[in-house]
Amino acid sequence: MARGWYDKVLNFLGYSDQADEDDSFEYADDTGPKGRSRTPVISLHTSPEVRIVVLTPVSFDEVEKIANQLKSRKTVVVNLSKTTKELSQRILDFLGGTVFALNGSMQRVSSDTFMFAPSNISIQAELPEGLSQEKFLQQIREEGIKDR
Repeated sequence: MARGWYDKVLNFLGYSDQADEDDSFEYADDTGPKGRSRTPVISLHTSPEVRIVVLTPVSFDEVEKIANQLKSRKTVVVNLSKTTKELSQRILDFLGGTVFALNGSMQRVSSDTFMFAPSNISIQAELPEGLSQEKFLQQIREEGIKDR
């Protein structure tokens, strides 16, 4: 007779009937050498290594390299300190579209540094009181990058 999931849970917890335990009990052979039974080894380090790539682009040609890093599910920190305001805005627009397409997220780290993360990474940031993530991103769009 097939056992239901309820019986399996009770058996696991040690509340099963004694008759069921006697049916499945196997007697050990005392004549052979005593050895350890093999149990599976479980690794506690199951999460893969997370890599964060830090890049400082100087031209728009480098934005494809940054997008490829995001496509390979790596977090990218982009420092825009060596670009003009117009070029910075183009790079942010392109990378913003990239993370949107990949269901990722972006976060402003400083006035000219941004973090772009793929969907498997969540970014938590403490925003000023009364400022939601949407309002914060709108404020970034309105202010733009500081003039250098």
